[in-house]
Amino acid sequence: MGDRCESMGEVHSKQSNLRRHCDSIIKCPLIHELTIKLHYNRDINKETMLSLRPHQERTIDALYANDHGTVYIPTGGGKTICMIEDLRTRLVQSKFPTLTVVAAPRIMLALQLANEFNEILSGVSNYKIGSIHSGDSPFHAMTDTDEIQKFVRSAQWFDAHVILFTTYHSLHKIANNEFFVDTFYCDEAHNTTQRNFFPSVSEVVDQSTRKFFFTATPKFSAKHERGMNNEEVYGSNLMTVSAEELLDCGAIIPPTVTVHTIESVRTKEEVADHDAETVLRVLDADNAERVLVSAPSARIINAMMVFTDLFRELRSRDYNVMTITSKHGAIINGKKTTRAKFFTALDTFSSTGEKFVLFHYSILSEGINVSGLTNVVLLRNLSTVEMAQTIGRVIRLDSVDRKRVSDGSLAPRAYHNYVKPTGYISVPVYNNYGKNTAKRVQATVDTIFTKGKPAASWI
Repeated sequence: MGDRCESMGEVHSKQSNLRRHCDSIIKCPLIHELTIKLHYNRDINKETMLSLRPHQERTIDALYANDHGTVYIPTGGGKTICMIEDLRTRLVQSKFPTLTVVAAPRIMLALQLANEFNEILSGVSNYKIGSIHSGDSPFHAMTDTDEIQKFVRSAQWFDAHVILFTTYHSLHKIANNEFFVDTFYCDEAHNTTQRNFFPSVSEVVDQSTRKFFFTATPKFSAKHERGMNNEEVYGSNLMTVSAEELLDCGAIIPPTVTVHTIESVRTKEEVADHDAETVLRVLDADNAERVLVSAPSARIINAMMVFTDLFRELRSRDYNVMTITSKHGAIINGKKTTRAKFFTALDTFSSTGEKFVLFHYSILSEGINVSGLTNVVLLRNLSTVEMAQTIGRVIRLDSVDRKRVSDGSLAPRAYHNYVKPTGYISVPVYNNYGKNTAKRVQATVDTIFTKGKPAASWI
């Protein structure tokens, strides 16, 4: 009797081998073609499908027809919805418990993705969500490798699908477990090319049946294997959506670059004073309401708040003053708060139309949806990717415009009727600083919105 007993790990190992064998059968060209046709029929799924734009439908079609590749969609194009809709159908139709891994560059983005997935998938299928990173999470949070394995095996033992949300920094904890991964989604996938992330990404790719990389700003390389043009790791490009198509369907609004000439010299010793004065000048000139300020460092943000009159001047203009940095945490109007309460307040300010100025260094550069932004102020030079991602923060529709475009009462591109017709990127130019930044911002805007290409970079 004892000889016949098997551990739960052994049972799951056999199940994984069986699923791997089944998967290899499905990949047979004839069987695979039939499977695609059976698995995805838009007429059958119409009642449960999300409301999708044409580019999202094409993207999802591409995901069903392939198991490996990259997707380039400009910021604001709804790439997360493509992942969720792809996974929804996968979960509903799978006869075995599956493991899905969703990776993002930062904890905040991983949590945002987990909440979005859970909100839409709730009630669709039996699944368990786990967070593989440090910090607070409303889901089961783990960092220990053994604990992760127990969580996955236990959920699958009870026929539950597992969805793990992690950061690229913590992805090695999943790679080390050598899981059989059904689907691997990489968000803001240009980050996977970083030297310290690439090995773990490659390992999980090898462990995954399906693997997809989503970004608005791909990174390529002619020197080494870490570029997204490495098809062995990243697959081929499955979909590239232009900004023009997103403008045509009313998904985003166009940006406007405004250059503010400041007749003075910006010195390193007095940079906090210079930047504080610049912020006030730009806000007053642009009549800005909801503003994201990209500052040179967390230290300078703190110096502007503590050692200048900026905080008092902003409050006298009825702005809520918000700062968030890795070093000093989240602060609203001089009071420290949790990140969860910080973003709840941010959403409240946006929905109620309250004015705010939000200072950060790099923590909000990509991925995070800061709703309601009217202006971005650039106090530092940025890389091409950072620049494109920052522009993407301000081209999202106002909530009123979004509803009206959705119900057909507001025509796309009829900007004279929009509450928010454009998003402003404000670039201060001093006598000795900023001219190059202004040129690069305009060049990036031209690449994305005139040439219709992703803002790619080479490493």
